[in-house]
Amino acid sequence: MQLFKAYLLTALVLVAPVSTATIQKRDTVDVFIWGSTSFQDYTETYTFNPGDCQAITAPASGSVGSATVDENATCNVYASSDCSGGVAGTFSAPGISDTGSLGSKFGSVSCTIPDSSGSATTTSSAVSEPTDVCDA
Repeated sequence: MQLFKAYLLTALVLVAPVSTATIQKRDTVDVFIWGSTSFQDYTETYTFNPGDCQAITAPASGSVGSATVDENATCNVYASSDCSGGVAGTFSAPGISDTGSLGSKFGSVSCTIPDSSGSATTTSSAVSEPTDVCDA
């Protein structure tokens, strides 16, 4: 029995992780666009930094039918492709299931994510791929 316990203990030590992975907060925003209302006809996901201006390509339907964003983000919608001019509308999670007349004004978005102190980050223009950093 002692030999079995020693074998089992050795096996457990060998399968235990050498180090733990560190989970870090993502600092990018994901905006999801659908060509139809009620989150139908999925079109594209845009991933970009908070504060960046992200141009939105019109879906095949001709306008954005519905849109959503990460749970902690708030986005301003602009008719222009460069976030210039007035804000046409604002949305946050769970999103807009029917954009109505705003759908034809989805030229670009600029989003903010509150930081840990509760204040919002400022709204900036390159698209970046999402990255999750883990220490192995």
